[in-house]
Amino acid sequence: MTIEQVKVDMSTAVLTLSGRLDTASAPVLERKIKQWGEDITELVLDFADLDYISSMGLRVLLVAKKALKAEGRKLTIKNMTDPVREVFEMTGFLNLMVQEEKFVVIRRDDPDAIRLMMNGQMELEHIPMVSKELFAIREEKKCIPAAKENEVPEGSKAAPKPVKIILDMERLTDFAPVAIKHLSQAINDTAWEGRTLRVRGALPKIQALLEGEGLGKLLEPGN
Repeated sequence: MTIEQVKVDMSTAVLTLSGRLDTASAPVLERKIKQWGEDITELVLDFADLDYISSMGLRVLLVAKKALKAEGRKLTIKNMTDPVREVFEMTGFLNLMVQEEKFVVIRRDDPDAIRLMMNGQMELEHIPMVSKELFAIREEKKCIPAAKENEVPEGSKAAPKPVKIILDMERLTDFAPVAIKHLSQAINDTAWEGRTLRVRGALPKIQALLEGEGLGKLLEPGN
């Protein structure tokens, strides 16, 4: 396992873990966590590139979380991969360790679609983060310059290129009902001809909220 660490502001540090957090590497993480001491109030562990976690790794995380909480500080985990999340769920550690997970939006440009992956708990205050990403995609994609071998006549505009956007809610643990209406407004405000938008991986309780606001049509089959 490798650990990259960076202090993002005066009170927050991020440790990015890659590889396997097992019996051999867990003591390394334990030392890294302790090294930060009282310099920060929040330590964020980014698991986007973590492939595996053992019981020893879970123990280190739980001990660290309790120690930091006792000191009035916080340990936050974000961007869990599916294999790691499964271990947390099977051992009952998910609610213990991820209940304070911050909401983040991660953009992935896949070959067939642009994915906006939502992680954590969606509150009303987080809607502008989603809206900002949708506006940025619209500005990037709505007017694609024509290729040289197929240039459009001067004075005319290239037709918008069809773009599929996926709101990936697989790692969204909760969605405040008050935020649903504002999400609907953000989707409408950022629409353009040629855009297809779908919701993927939403929990049943979130699906019900979306359907109640008239957004059920956006759910991909199999949600």
